[in-house]
Amino acid sequence: MSQKNQAQSLQEELTCAICYDLFRDPVMLECMHHFCKECIQSYWDRCSRVATCPQCRQEFPARSFRPHYLVAGVVETVRKASSEEHRRRIQKMSGELNVKIRAEFEHLHHVLEEEERTVLMELAREEEQWVIRLQGESARLEQGIYELKKNMERIQQNLEKLENSVLLEVENVAVRPPMEVEALPAFRLEQHMDKYDGPLQYIFWRRMLKSVDPAPAPLTFDPESAHPNLILTKDLTSVTEREKPYPVSSSSSRFLKCVNVLARQSFESGRHYWEVWVGNKAKWDLGVAASSIDRKAKVKLCSENGYWALRLRGNSEYWAAATPQMRLEPRRMVKKVGVLLDCKESKVAFYDAEDMSHLFTFHQVTACKFYPFFSTCFSDGNKNAEPMRICHLSH
Repeated sequence: MSQKNQAQSLQEELTCAICYDLFRDPVMLECMHHFCKECIQSYWDRCSRVATCPQCRQEFPARSFRPHYLVAGVVETVRKASSEEHRRRIQKMSGELNVKIRAEFEHLHHVLEEEERTVLMELAREEEQWVIRLQGESARLEQGIYELKKNMERIQQNLEKLENSVLLEVENVAVRPPMEVEALPAFRLEQHMDKYDGPLQYIFWRRMLKSVDPAPAPLTFDPESAHPNLILTKDLTSVTEREKPYPVSSSSSRFLKCVNVLARQSFESGRHYWEVWVGNKAKWDLGVAASSIDRKAKVKLCSENGYWALRLRGNSEYWAAATPQMRLEPRRMVKKVGVLLDCKESKVAFYDAEDMSHLFTFHQVTACKFYPFFSTCFSDGNKNAEPMRICHLSH
């Protein structure tokens, strides 16, 4: 038996059959079975008749037991070793996360530095073009001034020749028209300044989005999968439920029992992220579904049935559709949900997309193909009529 299996076997032997944790103040019954002192006393207090051993059912009318100090010593040794192992695992995990976070920030620094370099080079090129243009205008102005001086000298010479002639005769003196020089309008320079004097951080952030991986995917709903009671907008990004079904084409992809709809896009590999606006809806389901799900029957949302989803019920009860279901306690009402599908790491994670606080993560997620999954749930009149909307970056 390997060392790991031996340690696991020992830990099982030192585990209380009532609380399923390592013994605390272990005691031994006459039948040689061990329990925590508090656990066996509580168990016997609940016995309506004669007290028995929880494992072999031997009766103990006197409810007697004796402390087992040797087992207690072994348990403490195992507990300390287990704590040390947990500490090492935490340190290892923390180190791995540290490396990952540093790598992500290094990537962002690189992207930001590239964007800075690109913008400064663009500014330098424009500056050079403006300088060349200004030099050209300056040369034209100098040439115009030179021509004007020449004309003035020529007029002065002609006036001296005329001497006492009538002033009106000056009009007959041939004068070369001055060179026309168009001054560079000042407002063009202001436009150049305005280009780089806006909300620069926001502008550069929007440009950086193309380098962010994964960036929010521009998903659309698949009309062929939508339940007959669902209404989709023309751009296939918003869905709401109506009371009566609408005549729709027959499709093997369509949900028939639950008001569900899938996205047109599917994923088999890579990392993908999308955001869904749920607003003030009183209930909803959303997440990821395997391509193999049963769309004709009403099935429970759980990983065993190919669903990895979050649920809202009663306006404020958030649940992870795990087995068993897990109640979530977000810090505030979630109006925008972010979903991350990581096919490589086999996980689906959920976030409050307004502040990116983590809500829940499913692990060991496996399927041949994944589809983003949405359910408006029934509207119950107007109580849950608000639409569910896939968010694109323009939103």
